[in-house]
Amino acid sequence: MLANGTLLGMKKPGTAEFVDIPDLKTVPDMNNEKEKVENTRLTAANKEYEFGVGDYGDLEYTFVHTENKEGSAYRMLREYSDSNTPVEFKETWPDGTTFIYTAIPSVGFKRGGGTNTVVDLVVKMALKSDIDVDDPT
Repeated sequence: MLANGTLLGMKKPGTAEFVDIPDLKTVPDMNNEKEKVENTRLTAANKEYEFGVGDYGDLEYTFVHTENKEGSAYRMLREYSDSNTPVEFKETWPDGTTFIYTAIPSVGFKRGGGTNTVVDLVVKMALKSDIDVDDPT
């Protein structure tokens, strides 16, 4: 499956509906890698392990940034970044799989500053909840 068509929506505090954030360019891996913890009994012949707490790692999204205007991804997310306010997000894959979570977004720009260099909006998420995965029907 290609990532083409993936959407990232946000639900502003106090609202019921997710609104898609425009101009999504890249999405992060959705891999909840659990820490492998060694827990060997003194009578064991080999080391034994169990899985501990998971870590989704850096959830970093990139958006096309053409200008700072009303309705842009930057404007939609900046107030929550500036105030460290958690927001509910929903990433929707082309097959209908959704990932819903609460995070504090942190907005910034990635740019080289030269001729023909693209300025991207980069949004890093500080995860504040579990990620609920809903399979398509």
